[in-house]
Amino acid sequence: MTASEPWFYAWCDEAERLDAFAAALSALVIPGARISLMMSSEEGCETRSVDEVLAMIRAHFGGTNNAHLLSGVSLSDSEGGMVFGLKCYTDESERLCPWGPLCLTAGERKWDFYPYEIPVGKGPRSVEAEAAVACHLVQGAVGDLLLRLCAPDASGRVPTGACTDKHNWSAPVEMCATYNANAAELARDLALSWVSLHDKESVSRIAGTSLEALRARVEAAPRGVRVPMKGTSELTGSLSRETVLKALATPPATLFEALEAAAVPDDAWRAAEPRARELLELRRLLEDEAAGEVPPAFWVKVATREHTRFLEEHAPFHVRRLPSGGVLLATHPYRTLWPLWADALFVLGLMS
Repeated sequence: MTASEPWFYAWCDEAERLDAFAAALSALVIPGARISLMMSSEEGCETRSVDEVLAMIRAHFGGTNNAHLLSGVSLSDSEGGMVFGLKCYTDESERLCPWGPLCLTAGERKWDFYPYEIPVGKGPRSVEAEAAVACHLVQGAVGDLLLRLCAPDASGRVPTGACTDKHNWSAPVEMCATYNANAAELARDLALSWVSLHDKESVSRIAGTSLEALRARVEAAPRGVRVPMKGTSELTGSLSRETVLKALATPPATLFEALEAAAVPDDAWRAAEPRARELLELRRLLEDEAAGEVPPAFWVKVATREHTRFLEEHAPFHVRRLPSGGVLLATHPYRTLWPLWADALFVLGLMS
């Protein structure tokens, strides 16, 4: 079972990094919320002014002097709020220890982000439906926070980003969500994954590599080379050099359509959805003070190993083409995007 809050990462050229940080902060912070800033140099401030925070960061950012701050964020599809941490690292710091270069954490504790309990009514329990409810309650927040970090405006400063429940930015196909500013470069998630796994390089250090340079690094590897993946079969247990090169040669629209088709929920998820919708409606009624008399309900934990295992194996995938021209791939933080990619590549006949 995962033991941490989700972590969101974004790559941006250092020359534009503070502008990207400023845009993300403005998109995240609740207006008037207290902001706690600490620079690596031990300079810092407590304020409710975004402008004051940004002025201090611009005055001290550089070398190995990075910016770390805490404040409050509200989620787009919820009335609730939580603490978030936003960090911005210099290239020099990234060379010493890759942590960013832009990093967002949601909540101070795991249960700030993930639901711990949900209400259920009379009748037989359904672990599958309860897990589906838990997924519904966070799936929108994953995409919302990733886009507020990577694409809070139309500047396009951030070409790529990702989300995971781990403490490091690993191969994109091993993350639970990825953002790419250019849908035509969707296959870079595969190329970046292969290069990172094959060459043992931190993604945060190479995420800004051009698609052409990534392709050249894959081509330079010997024929037949594979990198191990966490799959359930021999077919999905590794990713070959040849599969990546064939995906890079596939028209982006064809690749996108295959991912959309592969994102159709499986039978187990579809079977759980009717009861999950009933539980979501019960939750809404309990939270609606004007709803009047509501059915009796009691609260049950949705953080058991059984709930988690169902999400790891069946949580649905979401493939979104963004108005900006970008693309967002996402699932629940307990799952990775590799099954989505593996299914799409298999349907296209690219798995080898």
